Amino acid sequence: MLSIRDTFTPPTVLSTSFSGNGCPQGTTEASTAGLWDHFSFKLSSFKAKIGPSSNVAERTVNCQGHINIGGSTTGWQFALKDHWSRGYLEVDGAGVTLTQYVTVYFSQEPAKTATTVQSVPSTEDSGLSKELRLHSSIPEEALIWSPCDNSGILNVNFRMAFTSTARNVTAYYGASKNSSVTEQWGWTWRRC
Repeated sequence: MLSIRDTFTPPTVLSTSFSGNGCPQGTTEASTAGLWDHFSFKLSSFKAKIGPSSNVAERTVNCQGHINIGGSTTGWQFALKDHWSRGYLEVDGAGVTLTQYVTVYFSQEPAKTATTVQSVPSTEDSGLSKELRLHSSIPEEALIWSPCDNSGILNVNFRMAFTSTARNVTAYYGASKNSSVTEQWGWTWRRC
């Protein structure tokens, strides 16, 4: 059975780069080999924390991927549809919320964006320590489609932020001893 991707050639990836306090230059492991299936990469420096010993700047962390693409088969567009993230969450106390924001836009139209938001509240008084996997999906009507010639720069900003109603609660999101924070992107396609 043929898939929709068997009927056209996907865009060429001219370059990839990353920016943000969660992925300083040289700290992101990414390969474009599987980009049009599911683009996966590791963020070894991505970490956020909150608590009496942390400062305000440490409460939110972001990494923005920039994918510079060239043309593909005329008449097709793509959009980021799904975003998966995985990281290690540790919370000591109740009253802390970790919120994930994923924002997508093309550089040619920076005002045209789609954002998904997911929150994970801490409701336990005792310690919480677990691998946190989140999946967000952009609704069909909010998808940000590539230009029909499939050229330009796609930007995907992944941000995690802690907020708290308690003073002495501490929390951490980032890499564990055995794994880095990871992201994965999934696509959808349509005719222009």
